[in-house]
Amino acid sequence: MAPRAGKTSVVAWTEFTGVEPEIEPVAHPGLVVKAMEGMGASWTMAHLLAEEASQIALRVFLLDNSGSTCKPDGHVLQKTHLGETMQVPSSRWDEIVAMALEQAEWNASLNVRSEFVLLNPPHGGTEMREGRDFVTVDPAMGDPKQQVDRLAQLLKRNGPRGPTPLAQRIRQLNWRLQREVKDGRRIMLSVVTDGIPTSAKGDPTDEFMRELRGFVDHLNAFVVIRLATDDDEVVKYYNRIDEELELPLDILDDLTGEAKELHEVGNGWFAYTPLLHRIREGGALNKLFDLLDERALKLPEIAEMLELLFRHPEDPPFPRCPRALYALAQSRMGMSSSVFNGHRQCMTPPVDLKALKRALGLSSWPRLRAELMKTLLCAKMTTAP
Repeated sequence: MAPRAGKTSVVAWTEFTGVEPEIEPVAHPGLVVKAMEGMGASWTMAHLLAEEASQIALRVFLLDNSGSTCKPDGHVLQKTHLGETMQVPSSRWDEIVAMALEQAEWNASLNVRSEFVLLNPPHGGTEMREGRDFVTVDPAMGDPKQQVDRLAQLLKRNGPRGPTPLAQRIRQLNWRLQREVKDGRRIMLSVVTDGIPTSAKGDPTDEFMRELRGFVDHLNAFVVIRLATDDDEVVKYYNRIDEELELPLDILDDLTGEAKELHEVGNGWFAYTPLLHRIREGGALNKLFDLLDERALKLPEIAEMLELLFRHPEDPPFPRCPRALYALAQSRMGMSSSVFNGHRQCMTPPVDLKALKRALGLSSWPRLRAELMKTLLCAKMTTAP
C-alpha cells in the first residue's frame, strides 16, 4: 500500500523502510515558482503550474513494460557538449524510462506527490506493494533525489516482459486510490503504453473502456494516454477510444508526433518544446493545453499562449488586437533564447514570426484571399437571374 498524506504516510513509510522519515514542510508556492523558472518555465507559466499543482493530490504514471517495449522505434532527448538538446533513437522502454524519471523530478519540484506503477510487476499478484511494484516520489517524505534513485533502480530491474494488462492494473489503482485519496483534489493518471490492451477474459477493448470509465466515475480524475510507439494501428485504436468515450481524456504521441499534429492543425507558429510536452504528459488543468492538437488557436487563445511564453511580472495582460499582439511578440523575440523545436528537431526561436502573422490574419495572403472571395461573391450575385 502506498504512503498516504499526513501521519498515515509516516506510519506506512516507517513500516516499509524501517526508517523514520525526515518530514519537510510543504513548499511555499513562491518556491515552486522559482523551481519552475529554474527548469525553463516563464514567469507566467511558472505561476500557472504552481497554482495547478495546489489542486492536484496525486499524479500516477502507469508504465508499460510489456515485451513489445523492447522494439527500437523510441526516442529520447540528450544534451550535446554545447548544452543544446537533440533527439536520438532508443527502444520504446528507454523512452518510457526517460519520461518517468523526468516526470519524477518535475513533480518533486512542483511539490506534487507522484507514483510510478509497473504494468507487469515482478510479483504479479493482485496486491501492489511499494518499492517492489511501484515507487512513490513525495517531497513530504524526505529527499526526493533518493526517491528518484529508487525509481531508477526499480525500472532498471524490470525491463520488457509479459502482456499488456491495462484494464486489470487500472482496476487495482481504482480500488486503492479510493481508499487513500480523501481530500477531493484531482488525480492525474498517465497511461504510458506502446500497445493495445490484452485480457485474460472477455473483450479487452470493452474491459479497458469499462475500467477507464470506472476510474473517472469514482475519482476526481483526468486521464492521459501517452503512446510510446509509431505503430499506426495502435494510434488509431486509442484515438477511436477517445472518440467513443466522453471522458476527461487526452491522447498524446511522443514529442515529435505531437509537434507534427500541432503544425497540421495550424499551431506551428510556436515551438512545441519538451517543456510543453512534459506539462501535457502529466495532465494539465488549463484547457488551452487540450486545444493545441485539436484546432488552430483563436485570437484570445493566441494571446494567452504568448503570455505563457513571454509575459513578465510587471507586464499588463497582452493585447487582443492582432497588430498590437504581433508587435509585442516581435519585440520579445529579441530577448528570447533558442529552444528545442519538436517539429524541426533542432534549436529554434520560440516563435516563428511569419507563421504567427499568418495565424493572426495579418499576412498578405489571407487579405488577398478574403478580397478574392468577396469579388467572386459579388460577381456571382451580379450574374444571378
